[in-house]
Amino acid sequence: MKLAIAGKGGSGKSTIAAALALSQARAGRRVLALDADPDANLASALGVPAEEQRRIVPISEQRALIEERTGAKVKQYGQMFRLNPEVSDIADDYALEHEGVALLVLGAIESGGSGCACPESVLIKALVTDLVLHKDEALVMDICPPV
Repeated sequence: MKLAIAGKGGSGKSTIAAALALSQARAGRRVLALDADPDANLASALGVPAEEQRRIVPISEQRALIEERTGAKVKQYGQMFRLNPEVSDIADDYALEHEGVALLVLGAIESGGSGCACPESVLIKALVTDLVLHKDEALVMDICPPV
């Protein structure tokens, strides 16, 4: 099962995504919840304690991981980098486990003009593609589509 919950901010996406993820986990399924909303609230909706939430580092901010996998330095222009980075282990290695749900937070670009996000975007796109096409567990994505 692969689900993407999308809509405007404040429409209840995170609440619905959390409820679906937790219900699937309680039914005995392996569940990955992917917070792809720039205003990441899925951890809170899942009931992750505030102390644990503060320790979550979004994938888009995992500088060493991005540089190692893409071969490019973060926030530098004019580089060549891998368009097909290895990502199959990221969910297992970077997700936070809570009540049977593995939570992975993608994060967002900090602000316009903050530098080239190409390596970060390539890694995240490859990761989401891998999760959707190649993983067997239930995937529930909380996403905010661009306006």
